[in-house]
Amino acid sequence: MRLTDFIAQHHDEIIADWVAFASTLRPWAEGRSTKSLRDHAEELLTAVVSDMEAPQTDAEQSDKSQGHATRGALARIGQKHAAQRLASGFDLEQLVSEYRALRASIMRLWTAHEAAADDDVTRFHEAIDESLTEAAVRYSEMLALTREQFVGILGHDLRNPLQAIVLGATVLTRSESLDDQHARIGTRILNAGNRMNRMVTDLLDLTRTRLGTGIPVVLRPTDLALICAQVIAELEIIHPRARVRLQARSVMRGAWDSDRLYQALSNLVSNALQHGRQGGTVTVTAHEEDDDAVVGVHNEGPPISESALAKIFEPMVREPNESYGHRDGLGLGLFIAREVAIAHGGTLTVSSTEPEGTTFTMHLPRQPSSTPPPSHSEPRRSPPR
Repeated sequence: MRLTDFIAQHHDEIIADWVAFASTLRPWAEGRSTKSLRDHAEELLTAVVSDMEAPQTDAEQSDKSQGHATRGALARIGQKHAAQRLASGFDLEQLVSEYRALRASIMRLWTAHEAAADDDVTRFHEAIDESLTEAAVRYSEMLALTREQFVGILGHDLRNPLQAIVLGATVLTRSESLDDQHARIGTRILNAGNRMNRMVTDLLDLTRTRLGTGIPVVLRPTDLALICAQVIAELEIIHPRARVRLQARSVMRGAWDSDRLYQALSNLVSNALQHGRQGGTVTVTAHEEDDDAVVGVHNEGPPISESALAKIFEPMVREPNESYGHRDGLGLGLFIAREVAIAHGGTLTVSSTEPEGTTFTMHLPRQPSSTPPPSHSEPRRSPPR
């Protein structure tokens, strides 16, 4: 019996296998109807049979093997299936596993009944691969579009009303007509708005790195010592009881993005204040080393455990019961600080011991390198919070 005839005659049995497998894809499958689990299974099987029975030249077979098949029913169904599954919460691994399970199910059922014909097997695999390729491509396209929309919402639609809140709260806090209670409320609104603004910025930066573009920097003549002093001055207002010491030359010039360095150093010093020993001193140092500027942020206190150190630059990783677990924000500060260093062609490292305390060290080339920083085309496994 030809494989196409077998698929047509055992249609219901094959679809039952498809549904049984789809029901194992937890938590996605929980509470879903049989109709939802079946999705495009019948259309897909019909298109597979039609494709296998259609005449095919050697050139067409070669195109298929290279992923350049003429788009027909299989392509349309693959695209529809990917769109439907993505909209319902499927991930790409689950999408691929469905096709893998369908392929295995049909081959198992057929070989149990008939001897496999080589030509039928080849055409069957080609048909499944064609639909799977189109499904994966459409899934990736839709995911990229969703990310772009997310960046747009963060960068514009959410930021504009946030700016209005911050500006309004700023006006309130400067008003002399408010009593103390309302002035405190205005200050809380302002602080909350600024914190939300920082979260939006952090999420934008995270999304950029995951899309492969990296954090953008604009290099201009910049005084690093001045940036360090400004960061400390701002954080001392927010943490009036904090003890922060700066050890740096009065001027340290280089070609850097001042706004991005301010962001990175603010994250590092805030991190030190948050996780250092209560009442201890945070020390910021800056010096020149060959063609680099080197900035260190040191805090006293218990060392970071080895398990936390291994993941400390990962975004949104939370270590339970660790002194360096993320207590506030989104857990992106160290991730972004490291990305800023990388965008400048530099590095950010950490050392932490019982006697020495914890020090984050950023190396920054003072002049732009002719060699571009490492590619951001793939997500790295270990960047800042």
